[in-house]
Amino acid sequence: MSKRTVVAGLAAVTYLAFTTLLMEYWCTNSRSPVNRDCPVSITVACAERPSKDERNGLPNVSTETDALYMYASSHLSKGHLNYDVWRWVVGFMVNDLRIKREFPNKPMTRTAISTLKVEFNETAGNSNDKGMYGHRIYGYLVPPTTGEYFFIVEATHITCAFSVELWLSTDYDPMKSKKTLAAHRPSVVPPPNVSRIPLSYTVLSSTSTRLENGGMYYFEFFEKAYDGAIVTEVKWKIPGASNYTSIPPSSFAMAVQVDKTTGQYVESPMATALLGPLPTSVLQHQMTQALGDPVIPSSSVEFLPLCAFKAEYASEHIVKIYKGVYEVFESSVFPSDDTWFRQNTAADTGNSIINYTTASNIFTIYKNALDESELRGAIVGLSSMEETRNKGSGSRYLLEMNIKLGGQDDIIHTSEYVYLPSYVKSKLCHLHNFQWVPNVDVYLVVSLKNLGVWVRHLVENLEQLYAHTHDDHFELVVVDYDSQDVDVESIMKNSALKRWKYIKRTGSFSRSGGLQAGIDYVTDPNSIVMTIDMHLTLPMGFVEYTRRHVIQ
Repeated sequence: MSKRTVVAGLAAVTYLAFTTLLMEYWCTNSRSPVNRDCPVSITVACAERPSKDERNGLPNVSTETDALYMYASSHLSKGHLNYDVWRWVVGFMVNDLRIKREFPNKPMTRTAISTLKVEFNETAGNSNDKGMYGHRIYGYLVPPTTGEYFFIVEATHITCAFSVELWLSTDYDPMKSKKTLAAHRPSVVPPPNVSRIPLSYTVLSSTSTRLENGGMYYFEFFEKAYDGAIVTEVKWKIPGASNYTSIPPSSFAMAVQVDKTTGQYVESPMATALLGPLPTSVLQHQMTQALGDPVIPSSSVEFLPLCAFKAEYASEHIVKIYKGVYEVFESSVFPSDDTWFRQNTAADTGNSIINYTTASNIFTIYKNALDESELRGAIVGLSSMEETRNKGSGSRYLLEMNIKLGGQDDIIHTSEYVYLPSYVKSKLCHLHNFQWVPNVDVYLVVSLKNLGVWVRHLVENLEQLYAHTHDDHFELVVVDYDSQDVDVESIMKNSALKRWKYIKRTGSFSRSGGLQAGIDYVTDPNSIVMTIDMHLTLPMGFVEYTRRHVIQ
């Protein structure tokens, strides 16, 4: 039995769930040649505050006045947040809400809420609006302790297209807000007479945010959904915690006071500034970027019968040099992972999509088996499904689901391989000796010489990954051919990585020789060894998803 080695290049990293496209909005300050990342719902989109004439007669409010107003307002409204809702907004992108004439001044409803969990469905309000809604929650976070915070948006019971954005300021000032996380998912429309599959997603913040106890931090959460239902909740992971939890009312406050008698916001210069019209310059440029996948501890709920399995597509002969590409047996995914797919005699790029009817059939079979089991479980939603066909004997599926077991409030994230034999079309089984191992050690091996800037990039990337996951079962192995530009070993020693190995070599640089030296360092035959390029930015779920897709 030997250790498993995987070579990862740029294309290999961006598979399946690693590829969520995000829409990023920028603005240009005409007074400055420098572009700034701006909170688009705030009237003042760039660095300078508007003059009295520019704000239709409103005075230019000082920072001190802003602070006093915000502080007084939020202390009057501790435990609540401002909540604006719009309906009849076509489209599923947050920007579709921003360009609506009634945004942000005239929502259909303007209230206060005491939670960051919101549910919408297509029957709420006017039953003919098909769930064409958008909302904006904003106010202040009041951290209970000082340290690094991470944020996620959990979306469950999804039967619609949707997008979300979370903006967070570095203090009480809305002008300093920057986008912390964002994601969107297009609609997955079932064929006629096929019921919708409820989906679940978790959108993870890409970096940590330092918040101080006693401070107040302005934030805004936007959601736009179309044609269906969805439940979303913003959660955080406080310093020292291992899990994401709901943000309690004691840790947030309203930004603008609501009159308890009329239900309207109290008029003030700052309230008007917060709710002013959107400058069109904000919408002039859009860009996309990738965000790390959710890093959720996964488990298996073993209630299906076991069945024998042999990967008939696996090659048992010696693969000649440059011929490995012809040995690849592709998988299909559901829903779309937003990668582009093209297939002809010249190119084959991205992931093919599982037919909706097939996905619905697998989901229904699994759900029925769970309903009949002693676990008394309920599927909250499907995150993703992968299908690999085993020639003529059946298909193997990797199912990622959120499940709530009977008698428990917590939702567990399951990730398990199941099989549908071709001779039995209505029963799934667990694969015997074919399941991924959650805590298996993963070694990331690089070989380098005089690449100091990329060493720092990789180490910082993995520091963020470790801060997100607290995963003690991955190790960075650096093979250095006597670099002269930086002290590679010192960078490793001064990092926050818990596990790393520095191997120094002399002589002429050899990438393959260095990688082999790193591989030889690993002695555990049950571990996973992955050689990587340093110029990549690894998603936060990289190590976890590597485990799920490398089976011994």
